[in-house]
Amino acid sequence: MKALYQHVLLNSFYLWFDNFLLKKGTAYKDYRTDLYYYTDERIQNKVVFGSPYKQWVYDKNIPNSIINPVISGDSGAIAEGTSGLTFDFDNGRVLFDSDFDTGNNISGYFTVKDFNVYIANQTEETMITAGKYKTNSRYGRTLTYVPPYDQATPAAFLSLGATTNEPFAFGGVDNTITDITAVIFAENIYQLDGALSVMADSAESVFGNIPFTGSPLTEYGDVKSDYSTGYDYANVAADGDYYMINKVNVSKISDSSNKTIPVDLFVGFVDFEVYKYRTPRS
Repeated sequence: MKALYQHVLLNSFYLWFDNFLLKKGTAYKDYRTDLYYYTDERIQNKVVFGSPYKQWVYDKNIPNSIINPVISGDSGAIAEGTSGLTFDFDNGRVLFDSDFDTGNNISGYFTVKDFNVYIANQTEETMITAGKYKTNSRYGRTLTYVPPYDQATPAAFLSLGATTNEPFAFGGVDNTITDITAVIFAENIYQLDGALSVMADSAESVFGNIPFTGSPLTEYGDVKSDYSTGYDYANVAADGDYYMINKVNVSKISDSSNKTIPVDLFVGFVDFEVYKYRTPRS
């Protein structure tokens, strides 16, 4: 199946949400930590060193962020490409060629998102009650690598809701109205209120239409070579084809429901109503 309207909308919204929260909320921090060797059966042709934090920032549109992580070994700094060094920003790790010495002491200096952002693959109720989340180590866990592909909190989970096409103009132009929900998992109430405040202010904003080919990361989690000078969300999204966020509602889970959350997290919701004027029958 080809990429259809809702696929492209969710991809575009994901990239906008990530950028907006990072930039408007200054929702990121720099860290200098050791990286830990481990094996990953999914990429057996690489040597992996993981950090205690995921996801790393790679968007050069975010002010003062380290989009080119500084990686060091026993003999000093290791330049990107040396021994096959590449970054896996989503999993918070670095990859080397298979013959790289696993006995090296590797460290890194990089920028970490305050909130990881994911496309939800479960219902809201399941996400809240399951409690099967890792936490980024800055929240009290012993420093070691975060297992790859696991979802780590604090985080925002994005999902599409109802979509309606309403007639708008002659010639088959409709206003496509889509509900999108972000479920926010925060470490404390201050962090939750900050995220909800940032997203509440996004009402009447617009965001660019970005096809799947505009997604910034490779299968290994590094920035695509298409972005020869680095990925910049503002440039990628500025093609003149936009969605509009008509309304935003934010809320928190009620005190009476807190007993249903099996992990020590604070939960809130952001409900977006997104408009797009289009000709769906053409």
